[in-house]
Amino acid sequence: MASAIKPMTPTARLIGIARTVRCFPGDFLTLLTALAEAREGEVLVVDGGGGLEVALLGNLMALEARRKGVRGFVIDGAVRDIVGLEAVGIPIFARAATPRIGTAEHLLESQVPIICGGAPVQPGDIVHGDEDGVVVFAAARLRQVTARALEIQRNEAEVSRRLRRGRPLAELMGLFDRLIELRKRD
Repeated sequence: MASAIKPMTPTARLIGIARTVRCFPGDFLTLLTALAEAREGEVLVVDGGGGLEVALLGNLMALEARRKGVRGFVIDGAVRDIVGLEAVGIPIFARAATPRIGTAEHLLESQVPIICGGAPVQPGDIVHGDEDGVVVFAAARLRQVTARALEIQRNEAEVSRRLRRGRPLAELMGLFDRLIELRKRD
């Protein structure tokens, strides 16, 4: 997702199954309805239109989510009550925080394909968020994505080990070979 979707609390780390929500700009009624329908282990992923001036989520919804076993929220919009959200301890990712609350007058839809943070999200997709941001992928790709992530992790650990032993990063990354290849193409 877009880098603008950031953790709203320092301990925001989550992984779960997407329950998608499309909200009317500045209106949290659809999110409140989706939260009432949410199941344990789900992450509510909200297309809030990227609005920054009114909050779609606050402390009370976070408390309800924790009570129900919801894993967290990813909101393409704003939230409020940051101190309260941190106290609740449920992971929340959003574009911004604002003290201004939205309305609860327009019901749109949930469990439909949405765009959140510029990324397409389907109901049932896997959502992972940490201090670097949020990624989402189809559940059918879980093994492939996990295998690739482990491969990257092993490679970086090996490069890190060699760096600590004094090898130059440019050498370990094959920079000079790449530069030679690029020059041959020009």
